[in-house]
Amino acid sequence: MQNTTLFAALSLVTAIVALPAQAEVYTWTDADGNRVYSDQQSPDGKGQSVEVPKVNTIEPPPEMPSLERDESQSADGGSGSQQANYRRLAITNPSDDQPVRANDGSVVLTVETDPPLSSRHLLRVEMDGEPTDVSTPGIGQSTYQLVVPNVDRGSHAVAVAVVNARGETLQRSEPVILHVQRTSLNQPGRGGANQAPTAPAAPRAPNVPAPSAAGSGAGSGG
Repeated sequence: MQNTTLFAALSLVTAIVALPAQAEVYTWTDADGNRVYSDQQSPDGKGQSVEVPKVNTIEPPPEMPSLERDESQSADGGSGSQQANYRRLAITNPSDDQPVRANDGSVVLTVETDPPLSSRHLLRVEMDGEPTDVSTPGIGQSTYQLVVPNVDRGSHAVAVAVVNARGETLQRSEPVILHVQRTSLNQPGRGGANQAPTAPAAPRAPNVPAPSAAGSGAGSGG
């Protein structure tokens, strides 16, 4: 009997939850003495109406924007690709229009992103509008340093791009203009990049005659 009562109570809860908020619930005892609950009136029309308590509801949390989303236009003007949503993507050092001394041609760039660079993305350096082989993966940081080797002297437009695993450019920073300065091999007195200066001849001691071949021979004869 206890199991029957428990089953009936569970059935009532299930029926109430499954019904629409404003549905009418009826109850009656069938020919076999079983308590019946339904949103339909009993066949004889004598079912009693049951007051259904208001169901408590919880509003779902707002959906967080995804770091990547489909866009009709990508960052590089293509259509149908994904675009990164970094609020900040910039080369912070060297600054724009700054002279950079790099005798060996290596230029160090400091790049900042906000939010931190996703592990699904790479930062890739672009030099004068062309991608380079210099890149670094996202490791959850906001600041990265990238070393660009063998940069020729002169002015260059440098930018960084966010790239996904398929090699697609998702977002690009504003370029900065760098004026790279390198030591010239054509400077006076420089015969080569690694040539050492010639040492001066050692001075001769005073009042000491230079040895002669004849004197050496005479000494040998005695």
